[in-house]
Amino acid sequence: MKAKGLLSLLALSEKRRDILFMLQEEPKTLKEIRDYFKVTSPEIIPQIRKLEKENLIFQKDKKYVLTEVGEIATRSFGQFFKTLKIFENNMDFWKEHNISGIPEEFRMRLYELGDYEIFGSTPTEIFKPHDEYIKNLLKSKWTLGVSPALHPEYPESVTMLAEKEVDISIVVTRDVFEKLQTKYRKDVQKYLGFENASLWMCEEEIKVAFTTSDKFLSMRLFLKDGNYDFYKNIITYEKSALKWGEDLFSYYKKRSEKIGLQDF
Repeated sequence: MKAKGLLSLLALSEKRRDILFMLQEEPKTLKEIRDYFKVTSPEIIPQIRKLEKENLIFQKDKKYVLTEVGEIATRSFGQFFKTLKIFENNMDFWKEHNISGIPEEFRMRLYELGDYEIFGSTPTEIFKPHDEYIKNLLKSKWTLGVSPALHPEYPESVTMLAEKEVDISIVVTRDVFEKLQTKYRKDVQKYLGFENASLWMCEEEIKVAFTTSDKFLSMRLFLKDGNYDFYKNIITYEKSALKWGEDLFSYYKKRSEKIGLQDF
């Protein structure tokens, strides 16, 4: 079967995709596959045969297993469908925001956000996104953040976390750093006095704000018109999202210089 045919084999059958996703977790017997779909053998065997014919699965010790080709195809299809799910449930949000502000290698991993929720301001709860963010932040044992914008409560909040012995590290842009120097000098001096707290400055333009911790990931984006969106933020608790946030933090930290008390 040509590549186009193989694509159709998987794209046009949810059942065949689900069989592959099942086997990605662990090998299954025919009975286990049959019971999962709640069908008879004659109903499911034709789908299994098609996958076997195209070298995606094979039978070993009475269990169906992914071939090497099947493993690659299943992983790729899994990422593809997870990516579609990320966008399709909140397309208006993604259309409004500048996704290109996220470095390309991390844009391609957006499926790792998993099940997320968008918290937006309402006429009666203007600070709902910030309140939800702080609520999760206070539950964290460690936290990493990148901030190209400065909320007036942020310096006090992170200093309070440092006082509670939360390991915390923050990357800021040059603009935010200068605001910290002029308006929040005492807060930052106090923050940097804790061994468990660090501050980094990145000279590059950053167009995504996020915080990740052992509990959650929160992310805010810039709007298409270039303005920072204080009124909507994404929050997710998926382990894959926390790892995505850690990796993105490391990306910016490597491009930054460490700030010390002498800078304030």
